[in-house]
Amino acid sequence: MNRNVLIVKLAAVGDVVMAMPMVMALRDKDPHVRITWLCGRKAAPLVRRIEGVNEVIEVDEAALLAGSTLAQVFSVLGAWRRIGIRRFDAIYIAHSDFRYRRLAWLIRAKTRRWLGGGVRPRGIVPGRLHSHEYVRLVTGHDDYRAQRFEFPSLRIELSADLRQRLHTFNPTDRPLAAITPGGARNVARENPLRRWPLDRYGELSDALERRGYGVVLTGDTTDGWVRSAFHHRPVLDLIGATDLPSLAAILRHCVIVIGHDSGPMHIARLVGTPTVGLLGPTPPSMFFRHDQQVLYLWPGGALPCAPCYDGQEFADCSNNLCMQMIECSAVLERIDQVLATAGSGQR
Repeated sequence: MNRNVLIVKLAAVGDVVMAMPMVMALRDKDPHVRITWLCGRKAAPLVRRIEGVNEVIEVDEAALLAGSTLAQVFSVLGAWRRIGIRRFDAIYIAHSDFRYRRLAWLIRAKTRRWLGGGVRPRGIVPGRLHSHEYVRLVTGHDDYRAQRFEFPSLRIELSADLRQRLHTFNPTDRPLAAITPGGARNVARENPLRRWPLDRYGELSDALERRGYGVVLTGDTTDGWVRSAFHHRPVLDLIGATDLPSLAAILRHCVIVIGHDSGPMHIARLVGTPTVGLLGPTPPSMFFRHDQQVLYLWPGGALPCAPCYDGQEFADCSNNLCMQMIECSAVLERIDQVLATAGSGQR
């Protein structure tokens, strides 16, 4: 049995969330396994809340992925220093990029696996759900024996301040709908092609308000630019007001989350809140699956250029027609469908 395991998974928040079923796969093999997770600073507060993760070690992912050569070296050395001279039974590197393998070069381990390694070397198979590919690292099964594992539980709750803000905004206890107009960026790049037009989010906010929802506007400190579409609308503005654990708590408190392919959409899936995903450049089969809690819209899939994301880069596109094709009326229909199926909605 692998009693002492290291997971190496950092970079974008959504990617880290999609790797979390690895925890369930490891504990299925050995309920007593000790799991250490090496992750980036941004995702670390959320990873620390995972039931079943014993220790979190942070690495400066901004330096590793976008810094100078010297900054990259210091980032790797910092990770080695924090891990120390420990020995692991297994190391699972949920990346195919060789830069992430540097983080584990000097760490002793009986077993070492990474995406792209093994008997049949390859990274994530195109079209497959990323969560399943990360689980493949743990189980070693890439055929009919492959298993599906769900997300682990999180230790999260609303802070007193957020509870008060919610009560002040929503004293009549209306159902809450969260929208996430920003995001679509990581430490290495920004991906505006993934975003639904901002004016459509404003239109959706008005429609949700008319239906009796309280609309919660979420995002981090870099998303302040979206406020221009909402300053005259009666929304609860939580842009920059939450870290990832408190964002997860807010999304759990909502009855529906709507947004394009970005970290909050994956966090909503993690906490089990019904979700409507708006997709264009990225193929839904890699990031979402239709089930009782998640529906997506991908009308741009009919375009001859779709999808235009190869797992690392987007096409050189100056007009994301694939996202502009998504109409507000279609989003409202999807909201009705997912809430009716999940049995969670009330209007």
